[in-house]
Amino acid sequence: MKESKRTFKTDGVDETIKFGERLGMLLLPGAVLALIGELGAGKTALAKGIVRGLGVTDMRAVKSPTFALVHKYEGRIPIYHFDAYRLKGSEEMLHIGSDEMIYGNGVALVEWADNVSGCLPQEYLKITLTAVSENERNIEICGYGNRYDEIINNLS
Repeated sequence: MKESKRTFKTDGVDETIKFGERLGMLLLPGAVLALIGELGAGKTALAKGIVRGLGVTDMRAVKSPTFALVHKYEGRIPIYHFDAYRLKGSEEMLHIGSDEMIYGNGVALVEWADNVSGCLPQEYLKITLTAVSENERNIEICGYGNRYDEIINNLS
């Protein structure tokens, strides 16, 4: 499967949230986003923007679901926000019923997706966040599957 890839830069949390909001506006039902990056790289800030772009207005509700493992938000499409940081693999992720949410008609955001890569579908959007400095982030977006090419092109 061909992949398309682009790298974007943001300078500060607000820019990362705004970038996520632009991305969220482009998402359609069934989209799966794998968020990857070290602690403090900006995964949750990006998720807040994506959720806002999908029509959720109360940003206080959006936090990393580290202890709950998954939060559901009601936007123009249901959003399932997973945090796989504490999971030991794909099997643990499947035990919480993730496959119904990942393969459903909502949008699935999976933080620490590299911990549960066996749960991801063949087609998904991989987003790797890297801290360049205290404020600056590189956001590399790699689309697996044609449905994500258009999203990446529209972000440019």
